[in-house]
Amino acid sequence: MKKIFSIVMMTGLIFVFSGCDDWLDLKPEGEVVLEDFWQDESHVMQVLAACYQSLTEGGAMERMLMWGEVRSDNIMPGNLPNDHGAATDMLRMMNFDIIPNNRYAQWGPFYTTINYCNTFLHFAPEVVRRDENFTENRLRSLTAEVLTIRALSYFYLVRAFRDVPWIEQPSIDDDQDYRVPKSPEDEILDKLEEDLRYALIYARETFETNRHTKGRVTRNAIRALLVDIYLWREKYEESVAMADAIINDSQFSLVSGEALLQQVFYSGNSTESIFELQFDTDNRFNQVIYNFYGGSGNTIGHWQLNYNLVSPTNTFRIFNRPNSGNVIESVDDIRQKDFARTIVDMVFPFKYVGLRTESAAGVSSYFYRSTTANWIFYRLSDIKLMKAEALIQMGEAHYAEAMDLINTVYLRSNFDEFQQPLLLDHYNSRLELEGLLYRERQRELMFEGKRYFDLLRIARRENNPGSLLNVVARKVTSLPTDKLSSMDALYLPIHISELRNNRALEQNPYYLLSDQSINW
Repeated sequence: MKKIFSIVMMTGLIFVFSGCDDWLDLKPEGEVVLEDFWQDESHVMQVLAACYQSLTEGGAMERMLMWGEVRSDNIMPGNLPNDHGAATDMLRMMNFDIIPNNRYAQWGPFYTTINYCNTFLHFAPEVVRRDENFTENRLRSLTAEVLTIRALSYFYLVRAFRDVPWIEQPSIDDDQDYRVPKSPEDEILDKLEEDLRYALIYARETFETNRHTKGRVTRNAIRALLVDIYLWREKYEESVAMADAIINDSQFSLVSGEALLQQVFYSGNSTESIFELQFDTDNRFNQVIYNFYGGSGNTIGHWQLNYNLVSPTNTFRIFNRPNSGNVIESVDDIRQKDFARTIVDMVFPFKYVGLRTESAAGVSSYFYRSTTANWIFYRLSDIKLMKAEALIQMGEAHYAEAMDLINTVYLRSNFDEFQQPLLLDHYNSRLELEGLLYRERQRELMFEGKRYFDLLRIARRENNPGSLLNVVARKVTSLPTDKLSSMDALYLPIHISELRNNRALEQNPYYLLSDQSINW
């Protein structure tokens, strides 16, 4: 009974591939008994596909957006969900008014992915013995993909909650003890680095098709995740070295500014893409993007961009912005109209939902896509800007190289014939250069689930929440005073249901010591 139950518990785990060129288009096969499974390579591949698919499910996608964007200065309420509870929880998270029963503080979707990965890692080695055509080298290559998916899931959890339970055994037995305490962030990140260095040895450089190369874990996808983790941990030289391995790979190039919306976000799997989840309309519709950002027939999603960021008169604008030397940045930046659509004093996401824009007599027309976009984890411009950030932290001797990288990304979207590169002389302190870098990341990566993690990375570096909260205050006018001095307030609470189900867990400190606690 236990072995049958274990498969039933892995809801949606078993999938078959619809052909060698469309293996990510997953179809449910149904429940099976554990003893009949893990017999040959096809079973291994089905569970590998389930690991990927779990990231495309609504729960995981919601959290990628919520945790990486909603608490930043980017996001204001749009047309909030009809579900009053969901709307309230979303608005509370947006305004830093989070309590432990907020649905978006539930971490279950990522632990579902982690369990699929753990199941693969536990059972797949046995298939080498049972299937003579399934070799050790093949197993190592697939294991590299699974370790990376698990590492990515844990990296989201660590950035959202800091300390979380480290689980590497699959849930396959009724008698298992599921009371697992939290592990310190550094211990988890050490383990992720170890796993990713192993994966880097055995992962593939490319797959048979471009869609597979962009949609499955390659060595460059692993490198991109390591760039991010190293930067998070302030291992700047390691981050730069890993970024260089990607930047120097001739298979990647930045798409021209005119084609950025069309090729990177509409068509997907572009020359600058490193790793992205594959969606379409027929087999895997990206409902979360449609709900949060809008789409054809739904031009107003749950969120809009903070109007202050694009207002021509606001001090905090990121386009047409003067720096302290009165140098104007992004005067004719194509991203201002291609990434967001302004309607009166409201600005709605267009990057992930648009097909194209057309301009005539100074008026832009917006055309929406009928499909849904892939979700991009990493692309080349992100890697260049992360490298630039690491270089700035390494000291003044590296400022010129950092500025060159920033200009590479900046100039592809500011390509007027009179446009000149930004000059280091106009950003002659570390703080001014950092400010430029983070404005460029905000312009380039808005709506991609990056902004809050960027702000949190700065706060961690300074060991002070002040800079993050000062930025967020541009949209939230009444932050609780206890947040102004507490790094703990920048992380999410452990959801009440997790505390009830796992008595080994302890609530994150801020939510015990403040009025954010609730009656159990």
